[in-house]
Amino acid sequence: MDNQIRMGGFRILPPGVKNLLIINVLVFLATLVFAKNGNHDLTRWLGLHYMAAPDFRVWQFVTYMFMHANFSHLFFNMFALWMFGAAVENTWGTKRFLIYYFITGLGAALVHYIVIFFQIHPMMALLNQFLNDPSLETYRYLAENAKDIRFHDMLSNNLLVLQQNPGALDEIITITADARDTYLNSFNIIGASGAVYGVLLAFGMLYPNDYIYIYFLLPIKAKWFVIIYGAIELITGLGTSDGVAHFAHLGGMIFGFFVILLWRRNERNRNGWIMPEKEKTFRLRRKRNKYYVSPESGRPLNDEEYNARRAEEKQKTDNILEKISQNGYESLSKEEKDFLFKQSQK
Repeated sequence: MDNQIRMGGFRILPPGVKNLLIINVLVFLATLVFAKNGNHDLTRWLGLHYMAAPDFRVWQFVTYMFMHANFSHLFFNMFALWMFGAAVENTWGTKRFLIYYFITGLGAALVHYIVIFFQIHPMMALLNQFLNDPSLETYRYLAENAKDIRFHDMLSNNLLVLQQNPGALDEIITITADARDTYLNSFNIIGASGAVYGVLLAFGMLYPNDYIYIYFLLPIKAKWFVIIYGAIELITGLGTSDGVAHFAHLGGMIFGFFVILLWRRNERNRNGWIMPEKEKTFRLRRKRNKYYVSPESGRPLNDEEYNARRAEEKQKTDNILEKISQNGYESLSKEEKDFLFKQSQK
């Protein structure tokens, strides 16, 4: 590789990325058609609602990843998926790439709603306290302690009504229960961003020193690009309320990081990447004697033999990397995986 990733530099569109692009575009078009002709909002059924919301459905954990708010939302997510996902899929293969994509998408949703839970818990506790024990006193306590501005006018007005007419309590209960359900339904995330940020993290871990050209001009190494984007999402998520699920983006990256670490550990164990005792002895002997020895015979290698061996190993490594590029890592035999790992340790 030449340590540079340029927009438009991919010449192969792997099947996983291609099918994800197609599905996202088709779902976006379906959203427009249903909204225009049938006045149906697919976001209500396919976007991911808060798990305690009346409109929540289990399938939304998957379908939300294919929903987008507008064309620019769709375009930038799909552009990033193509730009970084193609390289990742070509390295891992389609099966592993898709498993990773959906895991990070689910992780993004879980992290987002963990954050939402802590944000809305005080308000939900007040609402449920009144609904479980409805009275003028509990409603006054609700109105005086609610911090969410979305409830301020409703609670203030209803408190005045209830103080003047205690018989309106049943109606206030119904209004409050409906307001609680509407409040819960308002937390609805859509978009592939969480999974795409996971793909970005994978690219940064696979190709940390490759260059990405920002705005086609400014080069930055992938590892720094990922770190900067992660920091931006964290700072923005803590400091603003712009309607963007910043913690979902971070969730995709966090889950992606641990999935990659887990896979790497499993690969080392499954393919015998724990260094055999014979190999340890050979490495110690080489380090102690300050010259290279043949792992087969144990005798020292002269410069000519060493250079020839290195050239042979380099050619074999290049052939294996080419095979990975075309067919993915899973296409390698155990012998090829072992060889590639040993080369990476030199």
